[in-house]
Amino acid sequence: MSDTTGYDIRSILTEMRQEYWQGLSEKTEVQEELIECITFTLGGEEFAFETGYAAEVIRVPKLVKLPGNSTLIIGVFNLRGEIIAAMDIRPMLRLPEPALTRSARIIVVKGKNFTTGILTEAVLGVQALPLGQFEPVVKSVDSSAREFLRGQIQRGNGMTMLLDIARLLDSPALVVSN
Repeated sequence: MSDTTGYDIRSILTEMRQEYWQGLSEKTEVQEELIECITFTLGGEEFAFETGYAAEVIRVPKLVKLPGNSTLIIGVFNLRGEIIAAMDIRPMLRLPEPALTRSARIIVVKGKNFTTGILTEAVLGVQALPLGQFEPVVKSVDSSAREFLRGQIQRGNGMTMLLDIARLLDSPALVVSN
C-alpha cells in the first residue's frame, strides 16, 4: 500500500519558521502595572492609596473626644469591640477643612503597628491606577505634605494624589504621647 498523498514537510517547516519570526518582529504591547487603590476626597481634592491597607469603609460613627490629644485625632469609636482612633489628616497635608456632609466616611486602615480610621469627605470607590503614569508631586504642594505623597496622576478632569500611607502611618505626628 502506497500513500500518494503526503505532507511536504519542508514547506510546513518553512511556513512555521516565517510565522515564528513574524511573531517576534511584531511589537508586543507591554502590560502596564496597575495598582488597586481606594479613591477619596480630602480638602476638596482627590487622593488614593493601595487597597491592601484599607480594611473597610464605614459611615462616621459617634466619636468620643479625648482630652489632651493631638489635633489630628478627632476622637475614638468602637468598631465591633475594638477601640479605634479617628484621624483627620487634612491639617497634616495642609489642606482646607470644609465642613463634613452626609457623604463623609472613615476608611479603617491597618498599619503594621496599629489600626486607625482616616476621616474623608467622601469615598469615591476602588480603581486600578496605572503605576507608570504617576508623575512626581508638583513643587507647589507644601513640602511637609509632599513627604506623604508618592506621586500624582492626571485623570479625567482632575488630578489624583497617591498617598504614601505606610509613611503616613509611621509619622511621629500620629504617635500619642502619655
